[in-house]
Amino acid sequence: MEQSLLTATLFDIQGFSVHDGPGCRTLIFFKGCPLSCKWCSNPEGKNPFPEPFYRSSKCIMDGLCEQACPIHAITIRDGRLSIDRKKCVFCTSFSCAEACCTGGLQRGGFIITLPELTAIIQRDRQYWGADGGITLSGGEPFYQPEFVQALLRSCHESYIHTAVETCGYVPWSHFKPALPYLDWIFFDLKHLDPDTHKSGTGRSNRLILDNARRLAAEFDGRMIFRMVVVPGFNDREDHLQEVITFILDTGRKEINILPIHHLGREKYHLVGKSYYTSEFTRPAEEQMHQIRRQFQQVGINGYLGDETPF
Repeated sequence: MEQSLLTATLFDIQGFSVHDGPGCRTLIFFKGCPLSCKWCSNPEGKNPFPEPFYRSSKCIMDGLCEQACPIHAITIRDGRLSIDRKKCVFCTSFSCAEACCTGGLQRGGFIITLPELTAIIQRDRQYWGADGGITLSGGEPFYQPEFVQALLRSCHESYIHTAVETCGYVPWSHFKPALPYLDWIFFDLKHLDPDTHKSGTGRSNRLILDNARRLAAEFDGRMIFRMVVVPGFNDREDHLQEVITFILDTGRKEINILPIHHLGREKYHLVGKSYYTSEFTRPAEEQMHQIRRQFQQVGINGYLGDETPF
């Protein structure tokens, strides 16, 4: 496809980030993810299409959105507003958000062309400093592989440092063409057991682990594994030992260890979902340090939180 015609569906673009790669960076968040992690902090990135974000605290139930919706996805009954989000998949107008005068309904996600995104990146570039660049996040960036490949190639040809955060659950054919244009990969590891992985994310990990091995062997750039520590799910010592063995087998020597957090709690209501991860508690600081020591004792550089040395 002609590059100027390529489009992507995003849910955010953040400038001045200093935690997702070297220097100051522009983070680009893609919509659409194949996993359904119970602890996800970006639920607005799950669906691959723009959707309504609903803030009940700002809603005055005036019915303007219900009247404006051309596909009859919104109903107000007995003082409650409900949205049939399956119908919203086919919406292109978002008349509901345009009709809302209080900010109770907003469009969540947007479609952008490659030239439009490139212009934003070039605008931000002057603020990065010598070591900055872009980091693709989500959602799952490689859910939109053609656009991602074209974007990374454009940045590479402009001498812009490129990084991506991936869950790994995409076909190898989505990764392969982009590798020459990538400098860094942050690769998530959730759990090494396929059944346990499926219980926490909705999917087996077989494709993820296969991709991790292939990337470790074929990718020439810096590859850092990432693991969110979820007490009661993946923090047992025997499982951590399995992670250590897996990483050593790949030949890579770095992992970013992150504590689970609940900062995305309020965003679940925006997309009509219930927040159900309160069953997972935040790991104690000493436990995080102990996990890092466990990795470091075998020669794997373990970085806590945002301490990854760039």
